[in-house]
Amino acid sequence: MSKMDARVVRDLSESKKRVMTNVVQHLQQRHEKKSAKRWPYGALAMILSVCIGLFIYQQYNEQQQQASTIPPVLDERILELYLQLDSFMNGKNRLYKASFDNFLYLESTFAYAQSKKLVPTQEQVDKALEQFMQEWSYEDDTRPTYDKLLQMLQVTNEGFIENFGKPIAYKMATFDLLWEASQADYKDVSSPIRTWLVEQEAMNYLEQHYHKDIASLREKYKIPEKDSQMKLIRSGTVLAIKEHEFLVVSGVLASEVGQKSVDELVQKHSNGTWFPLVDVPQTLSVGDRVEVQYRQSIGNDDAQPFIDYKDIVEMKIVKESP
Repeated sequence: MSKMDARVVRDLSESKKRVMTNVVQHLQQRHEKKSAKRWPYGALAMILSVCIGLFIYQQYNEQQQQASTIPPVLDERILELYLQLDSFMNGKNRLYKASFDNFLYLESTFAYAQSKKLVPTQEQVDKALEQFMQEWSYEDDTRPTYDKLLQMLQVTNEGFIENFGKPIAYKMATFDLLWEASQADYKDVSSPIRTWLVEQEAMNYLEQHYHKDIASLREKYKIPEKDSQMKLIRSGTVLAIKEHEFLVVSGVLASEVGQKSVDELVQKHSNGTWFPLVDVPQTLSVGDRVEVQYRQSIGNDDAQPFIDYKDIVEMKIVKESP
């Protein structure tokens, strides 16, 4: 081999070594860069996972705490409060049927609101609690003083708030939500009729889902199931029918219907009663003479002195309109 060939071979070998060295260094640098880049992504993923876990844990804790503040349906502690108030009035350890009915009214609206997934905020509950406690700051001969009530219940002020005030306040706040929601279901319906309709829906729901529990409480507190409230009758002519209510005015002649406006006939005969449009004949029409059985008045209209609202038990058409 000539000197020229040997030098060329040596140059090629050195060049090859340099290339190999450069390749190795490049690969090492690339690996180091990848490792340097991979570490922050891994750390971020770990931090993100921890944050998500903490968020889920916090949400779970809040749900658990909220669930622990929700009182049960048919809370017997509230019945105990009613019992003590009645005992103060009658001098006996006896619960009035009216008090039991009021208890069922509160519990039914609460249970019905729960079925509609209506949940009050803590602020709404606190406001209701404040209103409830303020009621006991007023003197009233028909009930014991607040201090006397604490003695009767054998609780401290804190115990009363915890065992009676907070459960009742929660249910009061829930009822407010139910009332607001009913505005969408009963648009353009008078307030007394809407209240009555919602109460009936709530009571039907309670009796359907808690029938055995109600029966057990009736037996325990010796509450008669039969309704002894007197039924009254209102006779008159149907002058208006809306989606959820109808108007009856007494003393109207058949010849007057359609000749004068409803307001004129109400003013002329000085009366007018709106009834819920529930369980009435489908043929009911304006001009029909009817008899409506009811138990009680459920409201008045301050803007119209001759208009009132009553509940309904049963009705029949005495004479159809011509």
